[in-house]
Amino acid sequence: MEIKDYYKIDEGLGGAYEHIAIANIIENAAREYGCIKILELNSTFIAGLPGFNSTVLAQRGFDVTITVHTRDYLDALEAWKLAGLQDKANIIKWDNDSNTSFDDGQFDIVWNHLAFEHYKDPFPLVREMKRIANNIIINMTLSPWNIGFPVHWLIHKIKRKKWDHGYFKNTLISTMVKVHKETGLIPIEAGGCDDPPWMDTVDLNMGESMRYFDAFPEFINSNWRWNSADLSVQNHWIIKMLWNWERMMPDWFRRYTAHHLYVISRKENK
Repeated sequence: MEIKDYYKIDEGLGGAYEHIAIANIIENAAREYGCIKILELNSTFIAGLPGFNSTVLAQRGFDVTITVHTRDYLDALEAWKLAGLQDKANIIKWDNDSNTSFDDGQFDIVWNHLAFEHYKDPFPLVREMKRIANNIIINMTLSPWNIGFPVHWLIHKIKRKKWDHGYFKNTLISTMVKVHKETGLIPIEAGGCDDPPWMDTVDLNMGESMRYFDAFPEFINSNWRWNSADLSVQNHWIIKMLWNWERMMPDWFRRYTAHHLYVISRKENK
């Protein structure tokens, strides 16, 4: 099934690049450690499309399962359907990230994005991720060092909107490493992902639309549509250029400018 119109799931350049960059990080770990079965435990809707983080991995041939909270479940099903990928993943409605019905070691990789920092105590989450993984555990958080973070915090203050992006200390690599070690995991990689550091403009409307280019004339917005599931976007020269720039950056620089931070760990018996 091919999508009819990418307009309905337009993520913008930033959103599409984010999903592709995250997929690249996970795919690199999967290829290095021979992983096929991948679970995204709590595919969140913080920014972008609900439950859409794993679409690129599904397209690249991995056996993908995702759990989605009730709030986002139907929207996630619709987004995958619009992308023509509904038969490429097992999409499960599940609300308790720390207590799942999966078997011990059922998946090669268990990961999530923007979930770790939403728990005051993320230890039960990581403990459950370790239980159902047989090899690799990955947590990704929203980086507090990116310039968009304080701007976004200020927007929440101006709008008197409750901060809904997690606990600051739990966004840090040091916290993720600490919790991973406390659960008996062995950290093998950490860093920043999703650079260059453009502004995070979620929650800002332009022309009464969350699709920012709707405020521009038709001849502009009709030619500026980006979705990470679109193969032409994945192979676009701008996406490839940005990824090459990102990988050329020193690790210390990415940690302070990227949109997201991550830690990859292995189980001791591996």
